[in-house]
Amino acid sequence: MVIIGAKGLAKELLAVFQWNGASDDLVFFDNVNKDIPDILYDQFSVLKSWEELEMHFQKKSCDFVLGVGGGKTRKFLAEKAISIGGKLCSIVSNHALIGGFGNTIDNGVGILSHAIITGDVNIGEGSLINKAVIISHDAKIGCYCEISPGAKILGRTTIGDRTEIGTNAAILPDVIIGSDCKVGAGAVVTKNVPNGLIVVGIPAKPLLK
Repeated sequence: MVIIGAKGLAKELLAVFQWNGASDDLVFFDNVNKDIPDILYDQFSVLKSWEELEMHFQKKSCDFVLGVGGGKTRKFLAEKAISIGGKLCSIVSNHALIGGFGNTIDNGVGILSHAIITGDVNIGEGSLINKAVIISHDAKIGCYCEISPGAKILGRTTIGDRTEIGTNAAILPDVIIGSDCKVGAGAVVTKNVPNGLIVVGIPAKPLLK
């Protein structure tokens, strides 16, 4: 299994793999950060070019997970890795609580420790559900979203594709947030948010440029 990325979120995923008892044979990929060693933690190889990653997919394993944040970045890296033979996979912490009724979790989703997902929730491809996130009944999360630690997505809400929800933000019931939006840390969203908007505050309002 390859973890795309070798810094912040990738280290969070490494902990999830370890707690799940599945940290053997992990490899990291990072072709951006020049300060990453060739061997991480004296144990895990780091691939540093797309050519190396493609060779790994061909000769060892084509499975990979997304260890980077940001909706657009996650989508770009997933599509690039798939184009050279990779297979996008999900990673779900054994310490997450996921209800057994009506939930749909698409391919490539990351669900970290102590996240709570109740019932009839849909999570789209490539989205990240970070630590201690709560997603209540009948919520719909789009593709390649990033839901930051401690955020609360309440009942019947809809989050559009590639939208990023900040740490400890709360999205109140029945609210619809469009695609490519950003919700600031700690914000409380009480009204619908159009595509591409940044909202902050309590109650959340558009960020003035």
